[in-house]
Amino acid sequence: MSPRHFLKIALPVIFIISVIALILPRNLAGTYAVNTMLLSLFAAFLLSLRVAFSYERELKKVFLYLAFFILFLFFANLKQFWDLLYGILGMYSYISLVVAGIAYVFLIKACISILRITDFTRIHKKEWVTVFLMFVLGNFIVLYFVLNYHFEFTVDVVTKILFRILDNTIVIMLLPVLFLYRKQSTEENKESITFSIILIGIIISTIGDYVYEILSKISYKELSSGFHTGTLLDSIYIMSYLLIGVGLYVHLNYYRWTIKKIDLDKLDLRF
Repeated sequence: MSPRHFLKIALPVIFIISVIALILPRNLAGTYAVNTMLLSLFAAFLLSLRVAFSYERELKKVFLYLAFFILFLFFANLKQFWDLLYGILGMYSYISLVVAGIAYVFLIKACISILRITDFTRIHKKEWVTVFLMFVLGNFIVLYFVLNYHFEFTVDVVTKILFRILDNTIVIMLLPVLFLYRKQSTEENKESITFSIILIGIIISTIGDYVYEILSKISYKELSSGFHTGTLLDSIYIMSYLLIGVGLYVHLNYYRWTIKKIDLDKLDLRF
């Protein structure tokens, strides 16, 4: 099995698994969506830990921070976790904000660790233009949300605006890295393509709901109420989590598969 061959099989399978949430009956779609998300996230958490301990220094930090970010995503999708937390601390809205804030701390730390080992001098002008366009889209996402709430700056609205700004900042931080890894995978045929898949999964999970909100022209409240019910938004999240997990799995096995392929290529099978 080669990494590219595995990905050629895995990516269509990811798409099919994601679409299933849309075609199942309503009474089954929600259960399917949440369980698929939980399984994907738990597997991705374990894989990220294993990848982390296969590295040293900065890359180890990247995957450790990523692992704990994924773990908090897992908890965010686990009803029992919220029941336990609210049962202990009470039904306060700030609790969910604290959990989300901790998750963002881990993701931002992962992004900073990635940026420390990134050579920005290799990024082309057209790629910087893409980063700028993403910055413009990010500002539009924030403005769109503010206008929908008619400038009612309650604590809840301000917090959601802050998280949108953080999400867009994370994407802007990751885009140059994605361009460099994609370029490296094209030029040198290295395992960089697997890291690119992980980054794409993170980007989709970060801003996918905002883009969906704008394109579908539904309110944020309607968007939230449809979560875990088998909607297109659920399908987007399933795809993003599976991409992260598959990218980590291939990244973990890349050298083992490549070495086996090299060993087989060197064998003289002539008799």
